[in-house]
Amino acid sequence: MNFIVSLVFFASGASALIFETLWFRQAGLMLGNSVWATSLVTSSFMGGLAIGNALAGKWGSRLRRPFLAYAGLEGAIGVIGFALIVLLPGLTGFLAPVFTPLLDQPALLNAVRFVLAFVLLLIPATAMGATLPLLAGALSTAEARFGRVLGMLYGWNTLGAMAGALAGEVFLIERFGVRGAAWCAVALNAGAVVTALVLSRRAGNMELGPEAMGDAPISTRTDRRLIAAAFLSGGLLLSLEVVWFRLLLLFVYGTSLSFAVMLAVVLFGIGAGGLLAGRLVRADGDAWRWLSGLGLSAGAVTAWTYTALPDALARSESATGYFGPLGVLAPALMLPTSLISGALFTLMGTAVKASGRGASSAAGVVACANTTGAMFGPLIGTFVLLPTLGIEGAIFVIAAGYGLVAFLVARPASTQIETPRLAKAGLGIAATAFVLMIALFPFSLMRNNLALRPAKTYLLEGQKIEAYREGLTETITYIGRELWGETTAHRLLTNSHSMSGSHFASARYMRFFVYLPVALHPAPKKVLLISYGVGLTAKAITQTRQFETIDVVDISKDILELGRIVFPQPGTFPLDDPRVRVHVEDGRFFLLTTDQRFDIITAEPPPPKGSGIVNLYSREYFDLVRERLAPGGMTTYWLPVYQVSWRETKAVIRGFCDAFEDCSLWTGSGLEWMLVGFKAGGQPASEDHFAMQWSDPVAGPELRALGFERPELFGTTFMADAPALRAITSDTEPLDDNHPLRISPQLVTTVASEYFPLMDVSRTRAAFESSDWVLRVWPAALRERTLAEFELQRLINRSLTREGRPSLALPEIEAILTGMSLRVPVL
Repeated sequence: MNFIVSLVFFASGASALIFETLWFRQAGLMLGNSVWATSLVTSSFMGGLAIGNALAGKWGSRLRRPFLAYAGLEGAIGVIGFALIVLLPGLTGFLAPVFTPLLDQPALLNAVRFVLAFVLLLIPATAMGATLPLLAGALSTAEARFGRVLGMLYGWNTLGAMAGALAGEVFLIERFGVRGAAWCAVALNAGAVVTALVLSRRAGNMELGPEAMGDAPISTRTDRRLIAAAFLSGGLLLSLEVVWFRLLLLFVYGTSLSFAVMLAVVLFGIGAGGLLAGRLVRADGDAWRWLSGLGLSAGAVTAWTYTALPDALARSESATGYFGPLGVLAPALMLPTSLISGALFTLMGTAVKASGRGASSAAGVVACANTTGAMFGPLIGTFVLLPTLGIEGAIFVIAAGYGLVAFLVARPASTQIETPRLAKAGLGIAATAFVLMIALFPFSLMRNNLALRPAKTYLLEGQKIEAYREGLTETITYIGRELWGETTAHRLLTNSHSMSGSHFASARYMRFFVYLPVALHPAPKKVLLISYGVGLTAKAITQTRQFETIDVVDISKDILELGRIVFPQPGTFPLDDPRVRVHVEDGRFFLLTTDQRFDIITAEPPPPKGSGIVNLYSREYFDLVRERLAPGGMTTYWLPVYQVSWRETKAVIRGFCDAFEDCSLWTGSGLEWMLVGFKAGGQPASEDHFAMQWSDPVAGPELRALGFERPELFGTTFMADAPALRAITSDTEPLDDNHPLRISPQLVTTVASEYFPLMDVSRTRAAFESSDWVLRVWPAALRERTLAEFELQRLINRSLTREGRPSLALPEIEAILTGMSLRVPVL
């Protein structure tokens, strides 16, 4: 019976984590991927689990057919869980009238998000939470050692969750899509239902003995302290998980695979700890006497693993394979504390059972307290500890907090059983280690070592760190490049990734995102910028006098605030422009809920392989962009092809062209490509309007400095129009919300060879000359002059596609110096 139930509960845990992962993905489409939305969804899910724990703990011991009840719970999880996968993405459009008035009232908006997430996840999360106490009570009818049952169930269920977290990310979603992965979770639930029904038939009506039926109230001081310890340990671990994730993102890129691996390590530790504690209880029925020492050990190893992280980083540098350095760093940092946490839960349940409670009640009350603490943990870690104390301070406080757990469980039950000498010795060793690690905590490690590592690759001669901030959503580093005592460019690092910069190659394409649509749109008045970066695109927008309203949306308040570093002179910071309205929000959620229509929407979201960023590159998202454009409106969209494979690039282009009948592809700066989409209903601009920016006292010098010294040079960046792009992508399915892993989380290490033929100017010149779209929208005289300028683009491509290192032959250099009147190629 124990073996079969353990197997069923393993499958149940796998199903639960697959569903949880998919719910969070779909909730990101519905509520946005902001740190607030993500944390609130996590907390609401934990709240549902806690309710299920409490209900099963209260009523589970009264059920005569617990396996039948368990089958009903698993069935409910499967049916409602799958329904949520289908329904969640469409609910935001339905609820838009509720969200729209709250867009600039974050407190109310987040309250609505929490209520919605809680209500939607309530039934399946409650059903998940009820399963552990229910089965613990059922198996305890034939098992004298409750702790063994609790550890076995808790351990195998958590190990199943680990398997589900990895299987979903590594295989299921990529192979079957989101809905296909949900069907796999339903199949696991169905297997659990069938097995539980068979077990129920064989077991019949159970006569529950005292092991299952005891239900002492929470009355003793010891009992209350144990419940408080369970609450605190759950909150500490979930807070620590948030801090750990932020710390490791300094050294590995934050893809969905990275988060799955980190979560799997934590779950493996918890599950293994539960199983080990169950075995300990089997050998020693009073094993809860080790609780205080375990609490102190958790605090000591939490501080120790942080102290030893530089050694793990050194080992990770030689790591290769599917998981790479993360496969070394995540276990080294997170596994020891997670292992102890799993053991703490099992032994706390054993201690509560020893105080006179029944099996279901003991399991339910400890699980409820632990999960309730876990509900508050992500919120405290994200919005209290990290912003006020930083990563290092947060780890110290959490490590010290385990000392309070040890104090609360110091006398885990009213008993006269003497603590054996070995347990006393272990407690002394744990106490000594805890005091030493807290007293010797390395408060300078972050400042003097860890914080510098992400930046060291970019700290070349003449470059220095100008700002460092552990913000709400990411760790931000600004690097300045100096020449003769003057800062000439900046680079923005978020966590471990170079996200943006203000050097020439970046400035060329970022400003081009604005200058091209302004030239082609006859009367642009309203513009929306999604993702601020270092602010070069925003600066080009605010320097354009035609715009009457400017909306800027970015998910990070800290990035917006630190943007002043790039524009230090008074009056130059683009967000100070009176036309600008700033929205700290997820870009997709903003588009879903705004009732505005824009003439131009330009976007440079983070690279598409980042966790959650794929939602800003899918076909459904591009449909949404088109809907928010006014008739005749345009969008310009960043496509960093050097960071994705050729297949992934085609999937994005296919989705974009499915949304925009008039789609086209341009090279903004080397392999920093740009997708351009038009919405029907407008008129082409005149040649005078097209060339107007070159006579503007602000935009004109900027255009010339970027290499667009004449209007016709815009056209030389053209690569392909809609018919050509549809032919190129005809063998590729579009990136869509149901298949997010059509952009793999695996990082690209080499640039695809297919990109360079597309940029060959002989081909792009012919494409420009023969394009019906160009003939329709490009001023005729300008079009003829553009055809003569394509050879210059060949030289620019040669320079900018080799990481900024020119590889030009001497005749080409001679042609630049003597054969043309343009200044920028010479410079």
